[in-house]
Amino acid sequence: MRLTPSRASRAVLQPLPKQRRLPTLLVEVLERHGLDPAPTDDEGEFAWENRTATSLMASYRDTRDAELFEALHRLVLPSLERWIVSLLRRSITHLDAREIAQDAFVNVYLYPSSFRDDHPGSFRVWVRTIAGNLVRRSIARSRGSALQALPESGREPADPREGPERAALRAEQSADLRRAWALLMLLYLRAYGELAPRDREALRLVEVEGLGYLEAGARLGVGRSNMKMIVFRARRRISRRLQLECFAPLRRTLGAADAGELRCVG
Repeated sequence: MRLTPSRASRAVLQPLPKQRRLPTLLVEVLERHGLDPAPTDDEGEFAWENRTATSLMASYRDTRDAELFEALHRLVLPSLERWIVSLLRRSITHLDAREIAQDAFVNVYLYPSSFRDDHPGSFRVWVRTIAGNLVRRSIARSRGSALQALPESGREPADPREGPERAALRAEQSADLRRAWALLMLLYLRAYGELAPRDREALRLVEVEGLGYLEAGARLGVGRSNMKMIVFRARRRISRRLQLECFAPLRRTLGAADAGELRCVG
């Protein structure tokens, strides 16, 4: 008797797509910098992501272009977070994989000169080394804080409830974070206000209203290519202003000892 496969089994037998769907802005950044947003015939999604991430990181290291860093972050963060989750499963901890992944990208942003693009998977190896160090340090800190010294009987589990001092510290850290974010937004708004009116409107259409370059260009009476260039230059002006007033002083402060040495924060 001939068995006819069901609809579900036919769906399972279908070949997996070679490439996941990428956000439109990420695809446009890759194309603008000469990077192919699709795998070649002889590579799958995994190899393509490794190669593309390494190329983006090398370009960011050489240019410090914030657009390249944002594209790299969008591309790699999901897989890096999944990898960190797999590490945390081996330990009894309550660490946040997303927070560790973001801390790893802070290091990437601050110390790009430490990156060496020796092979297509160089960035994957480098960023996982950073993230792995952060995981080990975070686990060690969490275990150390879970024990408290006693005069005679050694060590015992600490009270897991949040005491007044810990609550006060957390509130103070949250307040510091809100102030830092507010300062960053003020610097961004000041840089945004220095743009020409057409540049401000272009950014508003693309980043606030979420329009594509074709539709946004029609609103401004320019073609798609011109619209892309207007937005690119506007972003670059804001990025340079933020670099000058915010990130460059921060990088000098954190890396004053040795700008070429990789230092993990967090």
